[in-house]
Amino acid sequence: MPVAPSSLIHTPGEGEIAKDTRSRVRHRPGLLARFSSIEDNRCASKVRHTLEAILGVMAFGSATVGGNSITAISHWAHEAPQDVLAALGCWRDPLTGRCLPPSERTLRRVLADVDGNEVDRHAAAYLAESPDDREGQPAGDPPGSPMPREREARRAARRQRRQLMPEGLLPSAAFDGKVLRGARLPGGGQVRLLSLFDTTGGTVVAQRQIGAKSTEVPELAPLLTGLDLAGMVLTGDALHTVRESARHLTGDHRAHYVLLLKDNQPTLLAAAIRALSGTDTDFATRTHTMTDRGHGRTETRTIRTAPAVDVGFPGAAQLFRILRYRGGLDGVRISKEVVFGLTSLPADPGPKRSHVVRPSS
Repeated sequence: MPVAPSSLIHTPGEGEIAKDTRSRVRHRPGLLARFSSIEDNRCASKVRHTLEAILGVMAFGSATVGGNSITAISHWAHEAPQDVLAALGCWRDPLTGRCLPPSERTLRRVLADVDGNEVDRHAAAYLAESPDDREGQPAGDPPGSPMPREREARRAARRQRRQLMPEGLLPSAAFDGKVLRGARLPGGGQVRLLSLFDTTGGTVVAQRQIGAKSTEVPELAPLLTGLDLAGMVLTGDALHTVRESARHLTGDHRAHYVLLLKDNQPTLLAAAIRALSGTDTDFATRTHTMTDRGHGRTETRTIRTAPAVDVGFPGAAQLFRILRYRGGLDGVRISKEVVFGLTSLPADPGPKRSHVVRPSS
């Protein structure tokens, strides 16, 4: 194919290309359109790849190939088809017409400067959208290549198919912290995240980095900012069983909580043990048992409830005890676990309707 003389070719500057791409993507729905609203502090005259293109490569490369490092994602991007790179908004060489992905060096440099909490907020908001809200196939996402669901989302879908869920259940979500394996803070130390996981839809609807000198508890309120949680049931582990978190959930968000009790709340734990002690006959109307089979084992859970009387905890309505027996598929029990907790859910539906709520242990 003959090449046109250079005098007939208009070669826009790199800043002009970035500006044109950003303008086109901003008016399209999809994940890239959300990323385009994140502030880019780079000098526009020196920008070749837009910030949303770089974040799009990272997000789609990580979800598609399971790349657990920037190097692996960079390798995927350099082998990706042209239509995928074009849909991600990668820079197009004006001479060859080919889309070129950002280099590994560019990925590392840009990601080191971007606000991670802002990226998490936009990604979680996109995943929380229903398919109807996305107006069909989102422009800016590679055509015909939807992001695969994570392992926990697939497990949640299987549980819903396998179990007959009672009607009228409240929507639920779980918040918990995790450590990113292989990631390190600039001053040393591991990177920790606090996430809110939609147990019904199987997606992370909010995520926030925990400060180096902080814990999960003070990050819960910023994590939930702007979310409509009214009427939802939120579950958390014993670390979040503090009065301020319970007051924030029930008061500010008008949501329900299911929290565990351990030694960090000795008075509440002792009250729960006293209220839930007794024979099975004493709790016949406030007990429910269910059994699950899967992953090469069986698990039988028995939940026992009692009114939360004079416990002095914001919004507390019930105390509960979960007795878990685990064993092989032959039904032989090999382990036993007892967990105590409290919830703001009223006692009216009874323990049978609350058995699908699985607080983190």
